[in-house]
Amino acid sequence: MKKLIIIGFLFIGVSAIAFTLYNNKNELEEAATLAMKSSEYISVTVEKVEEKDVNRNFEANGVFEPSQELKLMSETSGAIVKINKRKGDYVKKGDVIVQVDDRLIRSDYTIAQLNLEQAGKDVKRYENLANTDAITKKQLEDNQKAYNIAEAQFSALQKRLDDTQIKAPISGYINEEYYEMGALVSPGMAIADLINTSQLKLSVHVTENEISKVKLGDPLSVRVNAIKGETFTGKVDFISKKADGSFKYEVIVLMTGSNLDKINPGMFGTAAFQFAQDGKVLQISRKAIVGSLKDPGVYTIQDGKAVYRPIKINPLTEGSIEVLDGLNASDEVIVSGLINVKEGTPVKVQ
Repeated sequence: MKKLIIIGFLFIGVSAIAFTLYNNKNELEEAATLAMKSSEYISVTVEKVEEKDVNRNFEANGVFEPSQELKLMSETSGAIVKINKRKGDYVKKGDVIVQVDDRLIRSDYTIAQLNLEQAGKDVKRYENLANTDAITKKQLEDNQKAYNIAEAQFSALQKRLDDTQIKAPISGYINEEYYEMGALVSPGMAIADLINTSQLKLSVHVTENEISKVKLGDPLSVRVNAIKGETFTGKVDFISKKADGSFKYEVIVLMTGSNLDKINPGMFGTAAFQFAQDGKVLQISRKAIVGSLKDPGVYTIQDGKAVYRPIKINPLTEGSIEVLDGLNASDEVIVSGLINVKEGTPVKVQ
């Protein structure tokens, strides 16, 4: 009996909730219908398409880098027996930085040199004998082959001997060293970091809109954050053909002019890109654009209704758009209230 009573109360409760929800739904629908009837238009604001001066100049920040930078590796094995250059020293291309113990290799080199000399004498002697038919052609060929083998062995040992003198492959400064007297080195081991600062470069990143204006060889002025009150010069030396992960393109500015010894790699700089100005262009607010910047459009008003017009644009700044096609000066475009606006929607300017 108690179960029947409980079930009865539950049924009555569920029915009451369903009835309440149904009534609420009807009330909301009636309110929405009433609102639609009472609002015959959407309030919007507009702005005129105007011809304005445009400044296409821009600046980009970056970091100065050396013209050359590499990590010098060992190509031999052995103990370091002499150090000629230390960290911070300037080296010319070909200067010996460290000398690795070469006693064993030099002994093998001397033997290979003697073998090569003897093989050369044997070839000459056999050539003379061949001219008198005192030996067979095969005997001459065997001696010539022996000479070639001795020559190859000598060249290999000469290369190994040269590798014991670890030389600078470029001119520049030793920025970091990884060696000490008596330390054992092996092939592939880092010896030193070399940087060539004879020509500095400034690496900056620019947007896709800015990269279209930049050309190789463009001269520009550069400010160095750490050097106040002085402007340097440079020229565009490299333009990336592919954007990075942040959708920006790398531009490398090769520094020219004087007083570049004041600038050190790692300093921050600002490159000022300046271009001929195009005078006045049609401009509208970024807020007027509907759709994406790749497929943009705007809404104008005709006979009290919204009319969609596709346009071609060129972004200028974050808040301003250049109109290339689709609008004329003095046309009015909707800039606010667009959330509910569609083609043919009745609108009224506030």
